[in-house]
Amino acid sequence: MKYTLMIIVLMLLTVGLPTSLRASDHDTIVLERVRQMDGKIDPENGLPWGTHGVAKGYHSNFDKGTKVHPTRAAIGYAALLIASPNREHQAQGNKMLDKVIALQDQDPKSRTFGIWPWYAEEPLSAMAAPDYNWADFQGAELVVILHDYPDRLTDEIKTKAEKSLEYACQAIIKRNVGPGYTNISMMGATVTAAAGELLDRPDFLEYGRKRIRRNWDHFNEVGGFNEYNSPCYTMIVIKELERMLRFVKDADCRTDARRLFEAAATTIAEHYHVPTGQWSGPFSRTYSDYLGERDRQSLLRRAGLVPESVTEFDEIFVPFIPFAESLRPYFRDIPKKPRERHDVFAKGRPGCEENGTTWMDAEASLGSVSYHSFWEQARGLIGYWTVPGAAPAVLRLRFMHDDQDFASAWGRHRQSGPRIVSTIGLIRNWGSMHPSFDRPKNGVFKGKSFRIVYQLATKGATVKQRDACRFELSAGPIAAVIHVAENSSFNGKPIVWRTEQEDGKAMLVGICYEGEPKEFEIPKLDDFRIAAGLELLRKGEKPSDVPIVFSDSDFETKNEGKFYGTAWPGVIDGKPLLSPLRPTNR
Repeated sequence: MKYTLMIIVLMLLTVGLPTSLRASDHDTIVLERVRQMDGKIDPENGLPWGTHGVAKGYHSNFDKGTKVHPTRAAIGYAALLIASPNREHQAQGNKMLDKVIALQDQDPKSRTFGIWPWYAEEPLSAMAAPDYNWADFQGAELVVILHDYPDRLTDEIKTKAEKSLEYACQAIIKRNVGPGYTNISMMGATVTAAAGELLDRPDFLEYGRKRIRRNWDHFNEVGGFNEYNSPCYTMIVIKELERMLRFVKDADCRTDARRLFEAAATTIAEHYHVPTGQWSGPFSRTYSDYLGERDRQSLLRRAGLVPESVTEFDEIFVPFIPFAESLRPYFRDIPKKPRERHDVFAKGRPGCEENGTTWMDAEASLGSVSYHSFWEQARGLIGYWTVPGAAPAVLRLRFMHDDQDFASAWGRHRQSGPRIVSTIGLIRNWGSMHPSFDRPKNGVFKGKSFRIVYQLATKGATVKQRDACRFELSAGPIAAVIHVAENSSFNGKPIVWRTEQEDGKAMLVGICYEGEPKEFEIPKLDDFRIAAGLELLRKGEKPSDVPIVFSDSDFETKNEGKFYGTAWPGVIDGKPLLSPLRPTNR
């Protein structure tokens, strides 16, 4: 079996995995982290301060930047205080934990039973949309506290914590997230299985056992994770599998966790690009174009390429598991020749499958997925390359509604090496900022602009027009040449292309609409033919002189209507890329 060798290695690594760091090291790190929190606790309610970091309407109704008391940070800090050797800290941690537990919905008749609000000052009833994932995230912290430090809790708080974990598990089981929601499906399996053993609840353990097996079966059936290649959420998968191997004794759970850990580690390794130090795309979800230094160091530690040290909060309680030695070269060696990886992320009806392609060589990487939304967390087409004396260049394709990434726009891509042909359309019954949180009535969006944006960001990025249909975004030794289809149209009207430049950023912008605010009723829009090609070239290489061409197609579906074809003859082989002429269903 594909993962047999890695499973054996992980069995050796995780049998007898220590429950914590060496006691003296652990205490030193905990005390230092507590010290770092000095001045960050509100003396009035004893909870840590934080800031609402996303747009208004994304779960919370607070404006971005609002000062708040996050419940997730509070329970994590409570765990840290309880882990401290200082008895005053432990008492403070008990009080903080009690305050966090009190914010959980503990009414069995409530639809939000078992979960927490994001913030102490915004109850569940006041949120734009309660986040049911908080049962999983908070439950994971309760597992740590009840497993490692039950003797540091007062009898009253211990009883409350056990009940709180029980309620969180009931919420997780009722919601019953499937394997398509990758990171939460893994986390919920860990929390319920661990709680089953901690609370002597065989029903919780059995649920966790079945859920982790369902994740493994789904991975094998599809060939990958639905929440594919996500720098933030694949790391959560890794950490939750490490958590399961740390806290769960059940043999079946451990076997599936080891296999999934190896699969996730392999996915990460095969997308890591050493020359840029970046995680190559495409990404189902991410919060940043760049891989953060903390996450990069976390990966390199697991690959055995930097000294072992605890730099992440989670590792105080859950020591990381090293990646297999066979994966080390992916994090160490510069590719000697170009390589290309193909993934199946999600199966669907024809034209809606999610298949990924990642190409990389000694200077650059370029990735795309066959079908994706342009919402702000997605990176359906993204590339990186080295720039001497500057951060790596990052290249993205975006679709913007009033200067915000537009979730109701969808891209289709076909890639061969460092070349991609792309089409763009719209989808019905989705939102603007988010797929579901801000869906407008009847699909009517008001807007002053809809724009396609090829964006290159790094020091010294430039853009220029080569001719009527070819544009060049360049930085350092590499240029991205964009070939736009001459007859591209949005709702039957031609797209106007222009270049824009600002400090550290160069853009090719396709204007679909720009003017006075007006209403666009997505279901009634018609006649979309939007296509472009992209090729990465080094200095001295000549771009293709073959234009992107449209063709009529006989392909038609009941729900989506007629399709058109897009081809880049001699550059991207195969049949024309099919795309719908009208907005479609997901």
